[in-house]
Amino acid sequence: MTSASLLLALVVGTWNGNWFPSGRAEHRASPEREEETIALAAKMLGAGLKAVDPEGTDDVVLCLNEMRSPEIVTNLLSRIGRDDLRAAVVTAYRRRDRFDQQQDAIATTMPVAARGWSLFLRAKKREETPPRGYAFAAVVSDGGAVTTRVYAVHLKSEYGATTDEKRRLNRVKRGAAIEQLVRMEAPSKRRKNAVPSRAVIAGDMNADRSDKYFAKETFFKALDEAGFVDAFEGLGPDERDTHPSKRWGPSTLDYVFSRRLGEPKKVHVERTNGASDHNAVFVRF
Repeated sequence: MTSASLLLALVVGTWNGNWFPSGRAEHRASPEREEETIALAAKMLGAGLKAVDPEGTDDVVLCLNEMRSPEIVTNLLSRIGRDDLRAAVVTAYRRRDRFDQQQDAIATTMPVAARGWSLFLRAKKREETPPRGYAFAAVVSDGGAVTTRVYAVHLKSEYGATTDEKRRLNRVKRGAAIEQLVRMEAPSKRRKNAVPSRAVIAGDMNADRSDKYFAKETFFKALDEAGFVDAFEGLGPDERDTHPSKRWGPSTLDYVFSRRLGEPKKVHVERTNGASDHNAVFVRF
């Protein structure tokens, strides 16, 4: 491999920390337990990065879900083993009178040209509005010549989906969230021969495109039609198991979708060591 190709290599990772670092929805774990969880997560993410980039020379973008705060994100990143990995953006979603404990974040080793976050747009029917929103960063590589637009998302889960109507609303919310991002990244109709953006959409999609239960999902097709490539395409269930379950078996909920990054050269799922109920995903382009 030439030095030029090394400069162009990019690793994109995504991981859901499961109410990180407490593992609880409403109440924090003890400081000792949280410290243990942060250490486990850093070890796991560091191992995943080394699996796809043993020399530690590739550019890295890491999308994180269910982080409690910017301070927690910074603490975690400082222990992974990549001194150049820094938080680019952490969302600040609100939950009633406080900050939500399920924030999204993007960390990177690359220069950042733009960054921000937003809630998803409110739907005409309020009950169809997606929860949370997205973190965004435009990262720069190849001496400033190439910009990649990155979105970290955590879509509506199936938790509590006990009726057909609740399941329908969940599908609508997931679809509306991704369709908003697809519209934002659509080539300009005013510019003749406009080229689609170089982009990544990664995170916990809370749907498994290979599972018949999710056969009515619309957002996978929307991403396909917009030119985004699923890094897991062609891999078997055990190779893309991001949410292991003794009851349900291998499940793929966490994805890296890319456009104009080229074919994924390596896809690696780092098994959880107890830091979360999700495995971490790493893709080398």
